Amino acid sequence: MQKINLGIIGCGIIAREAHAPALKRLTDRFTVTALCNRSRPKAEVLAKELGLGKQSIWQDWERMLQEASVEAVLICLPIELNYPVSRAAAAAGKHVLCEKPIGQSKEEARAAVKIPAEYGVAYMVAEDIHYMPAFAKAAELVKAGALGKLCAINWNVFNFMDLSNKYAKTTWRTKHVFPGGYVLDGGVHFVHVLQMTAGKVASVKGETLSMEPALGKVDTAFALLRHESGVLSSLNMGWRTRDQSSGRLKIFGSQGSLLVSDSEITAISADGKTRKVPFENEDDYYLQLIDFHRALTSGQPPGVSAESCAHDVEVILAILESAEKDETVRV
Repeated sequence: MQKINLGIIGCGIIAREAHAPALKRLTDRFTVTALCNRSRPKAEVLAKELGLGKQSIWQDWERMLQEASVEAVLICLPIELNYPVSRAAAAAGKHVLCEKPIGQSKEEARAAVKIPAEYGVAYMVAEDIHYMPAFAKAAELVKAGALGKLCAINWNVFNFMDLSNKYAKTTWRTKHVFPGGYVLDGGVHFVHVLQMTAGKVASVKGETLSMEPALGKVDTAFALLRHESGVLSSLNMGWRTRDQSSGRLKIFGSQGSLLVSDSEITAISADGKTRKVPFENEDDYYLQLIDFHRALTSGQPPGVSAESCAHDVEVILAILESAEKDETVRV
């Protein structure tokens, strides 16, 4: 199997705790040859985790792109750096796997979609929820007509972000320069699943608020989304709310419903009978990296398209705009 020399730019939480464990399972596909982080100690921690020597560590990503022996890069940086560093890496001839979101504005999102055509490299957004087996299976069932005509979706996703939480202590999140704070950072995941299931969102009506200013400018959003297919979705999300009953994606069709969590799918038939839907679970970051490798070695596009990820950002920005203007916004 062809092995890809991979460099990692950004050695923070997501690189250490999500990507590194997956990469350790994929040594037949990837060889990590370079790590870059502005503060060297974080890079040293990741280097130790991956069994790399200190000679693999860089503190200047621009130098790393020009001098390190890498064919592809994994970018795990603050949101405002996603697009410019992705573009620079592509311009240096490197294939790119960049953490979500694809950009912090409509302009960046649209420009990022053009990266493969402009530079002749593979470009993939690390939208891991696309590869979560439960959500992928639910979308597959809907497309196969298991629920009859898809009518509506409801998703309440509420988490309590304690100020001592490692994510809450990340300066680029709490003092964010990108719009929307956690609503953009986390919300693109939820919007992506809604669009996987019901197709592109055409318009939104949203409201936002800040329950805890220490978390950033926005930490809660409620929205009604109308899809081009006619399906109506309700997406309510927050990072300062305690609700032990939230989290299940509810999908309603003319002939039944699905209740979906990370680890379980329950189907409810038209007559009210319930059954568990079997599916094979697997780590989404592992599956994501396998797909990235497939795209690099086959020349075929990745399973998650940059276009879909750009529209995820546009939907979140529309929710923020709708809340500010108090009107329905076309996406």
